[in-house]
Amino acid sequence: MDSKMQPASLAGTLAAGGRAGAPSPPSPEKGMHASRLPSTAAGWVWLSAPGAVPMLGGMAGPFDILLHQHRELEALLERLASEADPEEVTHGQETLARLLRLHSRLEERCVQPLLTRVEGRARAREEAEDHLTLRELMEELQELTPRGVEWQARLFTLEDQVVAHVQATEHGVLPRLSASLDSEELEELGHDLALTYEELLERSQHPPASSRGALLEPLHWGA
Repeated sequence: MDSKMQPASLAGTLAAGGRAGAPSPPSPEKGMHASRLPSTAAGWVWLSAPGAVPMLGGMAGPFDILLHQHRELEALLERLASEADPEEVTHGQETLARLLRLHSRLEERCVQPLLTRVEGRARAREEAEDHLTLRELMEELQELTPRGVEWQARLFTLEDQVVAHVQATEHGVLPRLSASLDSEELEELGHDLALTYEELLERSQHPPASSRGALLEPLHWGA
């Protein structure tokens, strides 16, 4: 996995609003650039190298933001499992929770309505329940003592759930959607993902007073 931690100077910029000196935002034309995820600790802002997102049989185009976030989730979980310092673990959990919340909302806003149309409400509901499970596990993890036996067990469960989500999405949901949508619809989806990503990222700069409660807000998986 080609990953690197973000320099502290840029992390400060992101925490202040992610403007000056920040990487270019994602766009459907150029693909996913470095994510501008805010963090309370410079060492826990991760960037996957541009171009590191794998192409799924050549269909990644409009989905590269989601694939990039999958790689970031995997990297954060891997590092969190090996981090020994309790304070760093706390910061890592906060960063992981923010990315998980951002990723879930992006899929709920842009992917699940299409999934409802292509595969039906029951399939979309399954995806929504999968997101809810991930966010509940994250909530439970943050309530436990870092590095304790229960914390480690919950972390491993969360990691397994993320892996299952990634596999199901990258080898099932996204290829099926790619095959079901025409080129114009795929292009529109790419624009929608990019714009929604920027909107959600902007909101993440000003989280609610109780950010943990926001993890469990109602899911919107289709009309």
